[in-house]
Amino acid sequence: MSDPTCVTVFLVDDEPEVAAALVWLLDSVKITSRALPSGAALLQALATLNGPACAVLDLRMPEMSGLELLQRMNELGHRIPVLFLSAHGDVPAAVNAMQLGAIDFLQKPFNSQAFLNSVNRAIRLAREAWEQRAREIDTLSRLARLSKREKDVLTALLLGQTSKEIAKTLGISPKTVDVHRANVMRKFEASTYRDLLNKVRGDQNFDPLRLKD
Repeated sequence: MSDPTCVTVFLVDDEPEVAAALVWLLDSVKITSRALPSGAALLQALATLNGPACAVLDLRMPEMSGLELLQRMNELGHRIPVLFLSAHGDVPAAVNAMQLGAIDFLQKPFNSQAFLNSVNRAIRLAREAWEQRAREIDTLSRLARLSKREKDVLTALLLGQTSKEIAKTLGISPKTVDVHRANVMRKFEASTYRDLLNKVRGDQNFDPLRLKD
């Protein structure tokens, strides 16, 4: 996984002078950005991206508008934090942008500090999302190394059952349960039961019952 502290800020605007000004502004506060001339260019960049990212989109661009671009990003699974900048913004456009998942909608000319505040928020959200995704991948990788019986024991542990209760449910001895439990702890590199719970439940989308599938 890439360094989660390094977030790519994409600036998508078909006007080179506007993009250059945004790059200069972000660079002045040591935020690295990448200017792109179109929505197609952003989609191409996201297809090969391996790290956290966010984007600043212009509303009106030829070929693909900012709203169309955000909708396409959602369809392709590129769910990164997005904010809009537009000289043509209106209430319906802002509402549509928020419904599609945008975190902010600023009109040109914009206040520099307000823009930087929005970008910093997008960076923070991008970093958090990437770290969460890393935890999900780690959880799935460790689950894949468990045997069927180890998954059964893990499921029961996450549901709060004791070794005796697990043994009765699975029709095995408590000592055998303890062996499987030790294997689960080792494969998750957990030193305590609480540590195991934290590592597994750190994946906010994890459902222990799905281990029974």
